[in-house]
Amino acid sequence: MSNNITIEPLDLFKVLSDPTRLKLFHILFQKEARCVGELVEILDQPQPTISRHLNHLRKLGILNCVRDGTWMWYEMADNLPEWCLSILETTYHALDYKHLAEEM
Repeated sequence: MSNNITIEPLDLFKVLSDPTRLKLFHILFQKEARCVGELVEILDQPQPTISRHLNHLRKLGILNCVRDGTWMWYEMADNLPEWCLSILETTYHALDYKHLAEEM
């Protein structure tokens, strides 16, 4: 993420309000980069759907995307504003992923 991207609280809450994006956030917040194929398999959703949701998270600035040949790897951005990181950490620890999975 470049330092000139400003994350607004309303935008953060909007992007995390979608169940699929919330699940992607929960998976990626574990600080491990994942490729789209892995996320498609984990969430059992079509690749275009996962890519679209990842793009929302990336455009906001909470995800980094790195290309390695034909592979795209996604991971949490490492230079998030303190307030944003605090909200994301609280959200991550409050989520019950099994409950989220049942909603899909």
